[in-house]
Amino acid sequence: MAEELGRSGQLQGPALALKQVQIRARIQSCSGQHASAWLYGNAEADPRLWLSPAELAVAIRLRLGLPIAPMPSICRLCGTGSADVDGVHARSCFSGGRRTRMHNALRDVIADFARRGLLAPAVERPVFSNTERKRPDISYVRDGTTVVLDVAVTFPLQPSNPQYAKRAAEKPGGAATAYATAVKEGKYRGIIDNEPNPREWLAVPLVVDTFGAWCPGALTELRQIARKSALREDRTASAACQDFFHQLSFQVAQGVARIVIASGGARPDEAVHPVAGGSVTASRVFLPGRTCSLAGQPRSQ
Repeated sequence: MAEELGRSGQLQGPALALKQVQIRARIQSCSGQHASAWLYGNAEADPRLWLSPAELAVAIRLRLGLPIAPMPSICRLCGTGSADVDGVHARSCFSGGRRTRMHNALRDVIADFARRGLLAPAVERPVFSNTERKRPDISYVRDGTTVVLDVAVTFPLQPSNPQYAKRAAEKPGGAATAYATAVKEGKYRGIIDNEPNPREWLAVPLVVDTFGAWCPGALTELRQIARKSALREDRTASAACQDFFHQLSFQVAQGVARIVIASGGARPDEAVHPVAGGSVTASRVFLPGRTCSLAGQPRSQ
């Protein structure tokens, strides 16, 4: 690391170039469609859709690229990795089962909206005639086509795959798209090709990155689910989409924050955490000129 620092202590060379890519990736992902929906709540929001003060402080710091701890520590999830001050290890660590909980929370929200749209979703049940080993997260029949959904969360800044950061830096949802293409799309292709009528099947990877940006195919399918629920609940498609993506975005923000806190990488034990000219306290974000509450309407200060 010493050779990557100049005399002023600043990054230089490849390390600086990588840091710049990571910054662009974070900004692009946060600007993705519905990626920041968790920031906008309403006065009638379910109390379960409120972040705790600690979760909110961590979520805001990760969003702004600020340190979440004064110094590194040993990861409490795996016991071997270093829980760095930027939360990189925590968001890459698969130990502790918390990533599975976040995955399942997203799956359950999607299944709930599909159920409300009378799509009769099956959750993790065998649906293929030629194998029982592959059980998609969600499956349902829509307009004569059996749709199988596979939910996944990926971290665009993971050190083991810098290509994800480069893809994420190019456009919102770039890392999610790269993961969907490299990992998820081929998962069911061979199985569906061996079905009696493969054209009556559709596999859709629902991949979101840890900043909240979805791959394009996921956005398309999720909007269709929201529209179906809107028709059955007598409300506008816009209102249904807003509600749907708010819940999904919240599950990502809360899930990631809980992983980081559980790893020991965060120290959210102070009442107020300074952020970008403002502060975080309780369940509200205070920025100059505006207060944004997760459970209330944004208001001017």
